[in-house]
Amino acid sequence: MKLSPRLLRKALTSPVGASLKTRAMLLMLSVGLSGVGLASLIRSHHEASLGTDQVLGMALQDLLLVLAVGLVFMLLLEHALLRPLRRLAEQAHAFDPTQPPPSWLEKQDGGPRELQQINQAFERVQQSMGAQLRREQNRAEQLRLEVEQRSLALEQARLALESAQRELASLSRHDALTGLANRREFDDALRREFKRAQRQQGLLALAVLDLDHFRAYNEALGREAGDAVLRQMAQLLAERFKRDTDLVARLGGEEFGVLLPGCDRDQAQDLLEQLREALAALAIPHPKGSATSPRLTLSVGLAVFRPAQTYLSPQALLQAADEALYVAKHAGRDRLSLAA
Repeated sequence: MKLSPRLLRKALTSPVGASLKTRAMLLMLSVGLSGVGLASLIRSHHEASLGTDQVLGMALQDLLLVLAVGLVFMLLLEHALLRPLRRLAEQAHAFDPTQPPPSWLEKQDGGPRELQQINQAFERVQQSMGAQLRREQNRAEQLRLEVEQRSLALEQARLALESAQRELASLSRHDALTGLANRREFDDALRREFKRAQRQQGLLALAVLDLDHFRAYNEALGREAGDAVLRQMAQLLAERFKRDTDLVARLGGEEFGVLLPGCDRDQAQDLLEQLREALAALAIPHPKGSATSPRLTLSVGLAVFRPAQTYLSPQALLQAADEALYVAKHAGRDRLSLAA
């Protein structure tokens, strides 16, 4: 097969000869053959006077010289170009922008300037990408901290909302002035305890209490003095009725209610009389009290649910206690009256 320039160009541009090393070898071979051809042309004038053996010897010498020059050229090409390019390829394959930029090429005095420029370009690219990555990481960290802060604020807001809801629920069931249960809580407890007493054929005492001439007391001494008396009354009630099943409530104004599950009439009457005595011991002066008592007094109406005397509903039991209080008021106040 004859090696022509057209075949050499095809080999240099074909996929098989795509690598730099292959192209360099083919280029060296092309230069060598061109040198041999040129030498053949120069010696063509002398071929007539030379023998065949001499011509073959000279051609062999030329070929060996070309091969020697090509070998030296290949070694220089390997050392100066191909080896750094392979290292560049390896570094590019292992490229990691998160790491400090390495020296892509070994420092060589007098090395190819183009390769050093490529090395510097790669290092600049890695530095730029590393700086961008660090900026993105800082931004991600800031976003993470912001999310944590907002999550914490959201959790605190949730806890505050739950606390406010509990407080609101408590306020909806308790009197703001005295801290006792309010009318709503009293009515719910009355229905609950009444059903239990019906089911178990047990006892349930209900008392309605009212401070005598309290409106005149407020008008004479002012609202603040009246509120202070209501708080004192609430404290007396809380101290006298301490059982877990007992319930004391402010029904409105100067009127209070007491539920005593499991208490018969005599027990409830004794407890309520002790309460009246405790209030009398405070000797709270009343500037517009009755002629017989210049101090603040208390009237009580008491009704008791028991198997021998049942009521049809919680409202009937409460109405009986209200009627007993009405009797105590019209009998002269400062006394306890029992429901019929």
